This record gives sequence, structure tokens and C-alpha cells, in this order.
Amino acid sequence: MSTINNEEIEEDTKKTCKDLESTDRVHKTMTLKHMLVWVENNSYDNSTELLAQYFDRLYLHLLKCYHDRFESVRDGAVRLVDAYLERLPPMDFNLLNVVSTLTERMGQAETVEPSEEIRYLYIEQLHLMVRKYAKMGNVGVFRECYHLVVKVLIKALKDDYPVVQREACSTLVALCRVAETTEIRPFTEQLAVALYGMLNHKHAPARISAVEALGRLSLHMDASAESMRRLFGEVSPLLMDRMPLVRREVGIMGVLMLMDLLDRYSFFERILPLVLCCLKDDSPDVRNYIHPLWVKCGKQYYEENEAELSQQEICDLPVDNYPKNVKRPTIGCRGLVQRSLRLLTLITRETTDWKDNVRLHSLKLLYQFVVHAEAAMTAKFYEIYPDVSHACCDSVAEVSAEAAKVADLMGRLLCYDAWIEHGFDGLQRNARESYMKCFYYMFAASNSACFEHLMRLCKLLRATEYSHTLKPGFQLYILKLLDTILNKSLEITATEEELDELYMIVYIVGIKVMALSYSLNSDNADPNVGQMVLERIAQLQKVTLAQLHERYFEMALKDVENLDAVLEDNAEPVLLLDGLINICHLRRSYLKRLIERVKIVFENCSANAQIRIFSSLSMAALLWSSTLTPPDVDAPDEPSMMKIFVTEIVEPYLTWKAGASSESMRSLAMATLCALAQSAPEDVLEVLPSLVKHMPSLLEDRNSNTRNYAIKTVRYFRGLSVEELKPLAYATMQRLDDPSAGIRSMAALAVGSLSPIFEGDSEEEIQHQHEVWEAVVKRAMDLMLLYHESPEKNIKIAVEQSLEKMAIDYPEAWTERCQRAMAMCHQKDELNELYEKLSINKVAPQPSRPDPIID
Repeated sequence: MSTINNEEIEEDTKKTCKDLESTDRVHKTMTLKHMLVWVENNSYDNSTELLAQYFDRLYLHLLKCYHDRFESVRDGAVRLVDAYLERLPPMDFNLLNVVSTLTERMGQAETVEPSEEIRYLYIEQLHLMVRKYAKMGNVGVFRECYHLVVKVLIKALKDDYPVVQREACSTLVALCRVAETTEIRPFTEQLAVALYGMLNHKHAPARISAVEALGRLSLHMDASAESMRRLFGEVSPLLMDRMPLVRREVGIMGVLMLMDLLDRYSFFERILPLVLCCLKDDSPDVRNYIHPLWVKCGKQYYEENEAELSQQEICDLPVDNYPKNVKRPTIGCRGLVQRSLRLLTLITRETTDWKDNVRLHSLKLLYQFVVHAEAAMTAKFYEIYPDVSHACCDSVAEVSAEAAKVADLMGRLLCYDAWIEHGFDGLQRNARESYMKCFYYMFAASNSACFEHLMRLCKLLRATEYSHTLKPGFQLYILKLLDTILNKSLEITATEEELDELYMIVYIVGIKVMALSYSLNSDNADPNVGQMVLERIAQLQKVTLAQLHERYFEMALKDVENLDAVLEDNAEPVLLLDGLINICHLRRSYLKRLIERVKIVFENCSANAQIRIFSSLSMAALLWSSTLTPPDVDAPDEPSMMKIFVTEIVEPYLTWKAGASSESMRSLAMATLCALAQSAPEDVLEVLPSLVKHMPSLLEDRNSNTRNYAIKTVRYFRGLSVEELKPLAYATMQRLDDPSAGIRSMAALAVGSLSPIFEGDSEEEIQHQHEVWEAVVKRAMDLMLLYHESPEKNIKIAVEQSLEKMAIDYPEAWTERCQRAMAMCHQKDELNELYEKLSINKVAPQPSRPDPIID
């Protein structure tokens, strides 16, 4: 080829030009292919001059082929020009001509080139020229055609073909690497706006390319203009992109700006989130890739500020309470963040955003700020406390969990003596679950505490705004905080008296919260937490749980206030008293004060509230024998607790009164008396004689529940005289006709259990009592023999049990009543069988004339 002379070159190029001007597509295509093969085969060093001569004569025809109507011709022309440009040294003349042609094809407002593949080749050619001229050190020639290159790039960045867009981004990255800032800066804003349109591209590779290009372009942008602020606003949302590689590219962009941006110190507050969010990314690949780059940023910052940071490093002591599994950042990385604390306000503002992912993202970023800022962030605590507290109660579990991590970290790393005062101030001003959660996580994580702080916190929690809350979540965290107080009480220095006072207040708060939670039937507040708190207090006080109630419950009862009003059953004071009764039951040390509170409720509150409290008392009465311990031997003689309780609470409501609520109260009073009799059958004997006068009317009450409890109580009436027991016996017999089968069965059993005591001044009086009671027994036997014929098996069994008792005690009367019944009954064989079964003397009864029934 080197022997070709100019005449041959001239002749050859003329023929080629003529072929390229042909109208035959196939002929032009074949010509371009042959030329391409020829150029590729002339790649040795001494062929450059020859190729240059050919290109000088052919470039106009080749560039004209860019406008050919056949796609194959345009394709061949572009590829052939690429081959020439790769082998020729860079020349301004060639650059301007090619770029001008590309601008005509790609830089117009409308799409001139219809083929996506050809548009891709155009951008590849532009990329080739950028690489070629940068390699040769002649990038300066681009200054004359930047406006043309930018037009092409902008059009390509807006192309519908993703591959074209990505190639345009790569071209722009290559251009930014070699361009002079002063020359390309006038075009940066136009290019950035075009790239912003790619940030929401549906293809992740396109978004990655756009972020990479923006990162390089940002190094040339005017830092004083609004364009930089817009840049951060457009890129930041990609930190929440669903693709990890996109998020990683944003972090790389942040690292690039931290390292190379000329005015980076002015933009640390906006750049740092791009990197810090990647350090807390969900993907390990992103975290592991960005962390070494972040360390390099810290190292560079340390070297740039070594005079200041070296002094700080001398007194940089390790943090005692540093979280596990968290590596402490280098002093350079910490210094970077500590100079940018003004950004915290912007971050915490986003914790209240309406989008879940934005709130989560901002909290992860805040976590990284706390990790790096450490104690330097204490001064900002008061500003971010409300927002972190609000996030702790977020409706999205993942967001609230992240907020809890942030609060835990702040409690560990912030200066305790400084933030604790702000924490108390926040609790006093805002009695809300959000502030309580945040304070709990911080206080539990801190390793500093003193008696004064624990006592102050306990007194604060005892206030009605906290311990009387009806919110289940709030209640749970109060109980958790009490448990934390008990943990920290083991680490402080205090006297025994001070600790006793502290434990007393913890008990009062805990028992009140548990009482309200019990009354609300809350599923959210874990009852085990409250029970654990009480058990720990008892263990620390070296007493049993029952003794703990005896010691401190009366103090808690004093906090039940405002009962002297017309309160409904769902009012907080009523719920509190109701829960206290159900949890602690009835005990000797505080029973009198409890009776006072109950009487206030009965006198002032609504019917529903009265019924609720009385119902709880009836349940507590079932445990009377186990909860009311015997009085001390040395204690002065006082009225019996049973007598006081029954006289003041139960007896006033046993008498009949009009009204539906009065009927319910009478039923509950009878239920309470029945519970007392079942729990303490011996103790109740001292109050039953005074109540026997109420029993006949209670046994005939229209309310079946009242009759049910009354008939259950009858069997516990012992030690009564004939005159006292006789009305009760006849009233019990009348219940054999009760509409309720259960009451009829219990009445049959109760009749046989009645037994008076016979006392008198003379034998005649005692004999008269025997006669009167025998008449009652005979009447009972007549009725029971009648009901023995009932088809109900339960009643027949109950009748036989009672008749057996009476037959043993009164054999003569039994024989007499059987003989009388034999004359009137139709089932004589069954009656005779019953008589033989129950009689002591096996004498068959003879039918006799019936006697008149004794009243």
C-alpha cells in the first residue's frame, strides 16, 4: 500500500465517490463494506498517512451517506468513519465535521434518524471521539463544539431506546472526566435536566447510568446556583429505590462528591445522606461496598483537618456503653458528620412524612448520624426529641422498630446528664405514649442513674396523667419502665429508707396500671410484665406478694379519687377501684378504707358503676378465708372484719327496693353473702343470725339469680333458735315449687340441712320448741314424699338425701308420715321401698287416716 502514488489514490477515490453517489442501495452498501475491510486491513503504523489521504478525499461523501434514505447505507457509513477515526490522529477539522453531521442527525428538536440502531451508532461514534481526543491530550479542541455535543447528548438522553440513553450517559461521564470545568460549566444545567428524566426510568441499568453521569457532572456545576440544590432533591429519592445497585450508585456519587467536589465543605450537609444511608442499607452488598469508600472519605477529611482532629484524637476515649455488633467509625468519619449537625432538623422533619418508606429512610439516616455524632449530638436532642418520640408510635411496625433503635442509641451515646433533664421536661409537658416509649428506650439503654432521678421518675409516673391512663400501649411501657427502675435501683447508692420509699411508689404505680388494664380487659398490655414487677418488689423487700399488698395497698387506694360524682362504670376512678379489688382482693390491713371507698361509690355513682364494684366484691369474697389473715394475738380487740363488711356493704342491699338497679344490687348482695359463706363457713356464723330475717323475702325474690344465691346460703345457717329458723324453713320449702329446676333441687337438699338449737328457761319451753320444730319436720316430710314421685331424677335424689337425714333424726315422725302418705299415694310399692331403704326399724308402714296438715 505504501507504494501507491497520488495518481492512483486520486483515481481510486474518484471511483469510490462515484459509487457512493449511485442510486443503487446494494452497490453503495457493497462499496462501503469493501472500504471498511480495506481500512481494517491497513492498521500497521506506516499506513496512517495513506488513510489520511483517503479520508481527506472521501469524508464529505461519507458524511453525506449519514443522510441516505437507506438504513444499511447509513450503517455502513458510520462504521467506516469509526474505522478511520480509530486509526487517524485527532484533528480539529475531522472533529468539527463529524460532530456537525451528528448534530444534524441527532441534535434537532424532532427525531431525524428513525432507526434506533443507527442512533446508537451515532452516540458510540461521539463516545469514540471523546476517548480518542482525551487520550491524545487534545481535548481542548472540544471547546469549539461543546454546544453541538451537548445538543446530541441531550437528545440521546431523552431517547426512547434505553441502550442509546445509557451510551449517552457513558459518553457524558467520559467527557466530564477530561473536560475543563470552566468550559463545560455553561452546559451542565441543561445536561442535568435531561438526566433527571432518566432517574425514574423503569430499567434499573438506565437509572444507574444516569446517577453515575450526574455524579461526574456535579463536579463541574456551579455550587452557588440553584442547580446543585435541585440535584440533591432529584437524586435523594433513589436512596429508597427497590434495586440495591441503584442505591449503591447513589452512595458512590456521594463519595465522589465528598472526595472531589471543589466546594464540598459547603455541601457536606447535603452530600452526607447519600453515603450514610448506604451504610444502613438493607443489602449487605451495598453496605460492604460503600463502607471502605466512606473510610477513605474520613481519611481525606482527617488529613485536611489534621491540626484540629489530632488534638481531638488524643482525648478520644472509648464509649463504655457502645452497642454490640456496631463498629465505631473512625475519627475522620465522625468529624465529617459532627460538622453537619444542622441537617438533623431536615432529617427529623421527614420522620413525619405521609409515605412509609420516607419515614423509615429518614430514621435509618438519623441512626447513622447518632452513630457518628455521638455525644456531640446532645445539644440537638431537645430539637429531635419530639419527632423521634412520634416515630416510636408509628403505625408501621418496621418504622416504630427503627425509631426504637435510634432512641436506644441516643441513650447510649448522648451525654446522660444533659439529655435526662430534657427527657424529664418532655415527659412533664407531654404525657403521651410516644414520649414515654422514646424515654423508656433511652433510659433503659443508658448506664448512668442516681437515686434522685429514679425517685423523680417514679413520682412523675404516679401522677394521674400516667398511672391512670386507659391506653393499653401506654400502660405496657409504664410497666416496662418500672422494671427498668428496679434494675437500676440495684446499681445506685441509697439508704434502706430511701429504697423502701422508692419501692413503695413503684408498687403504687404498677398496681394502678395493672388494675386499669384488668378492668379494660386489655390484650395489648402484657399482664406478665406487671406481675413480674410486683414479684421483684416483693423479692427486694423480702416479703411475700400477699404481705406486699398488706403493706402498700392502702397507699394506692388513696390515689382513687373523685368517686363522689355521678360516674359511669367506664369512668377511670371506677375502673381503677374495680381493678384494685380484683387484683388484690380483700385484706385486713386496708379493708376498712376500701369499705369507705365502696360506700362513696354506692352513694354517688351511677347504677352501672355500683353494680360493677359490687360484682368485683362478690368475686373477691370467694377468697375471704385465704386473703384475710387472722389478727395478731397482741392486737387490741376490734369488731370482726366479717361483721363490719357485711353490716356496711352487704346488709343494706338485702332489703327489697323498687327499681331495676336495686334488683341487681340485691342479687349481688346475696351473691356476696353466699360467697362469704362458701369461703369462710365458720366466720360467717357471727353475721348470719342477724340476716335470717331477710332470707324469706330473698327466697321469694322475682330474680332467679337472687333466689339461687339465697337457697345456696340456707345450708350455712346454723345455731339458730326454732323461732328464727321456722320462717326460713317454710320459705325454703316453698322453693320446692320454684320454676327453676336447679333451685328446686337445692331447696330439697337445704331442707334436710336445717337444724335449730333448743334453748329455754324451763323444760316445758324446750319441749314446746321440740314440738314446734317436729311439726315443721312433718310438713317437710309430707312435701318431700310428694316430690319423690317427680319424674326429675335430680330432685328425687335430693329428696332421698334430705329424707334420710330427717328419718335418722326423727324416726317416729318418718314412720307416721309414711303411713299417712301410704293411704293417699298410688305408687304404694315405691313408697314402701323408700321407707324400707331409709327407716331404721324395718317395720312396714300401715295405711292410716290422713291427719290435717300442720301449718
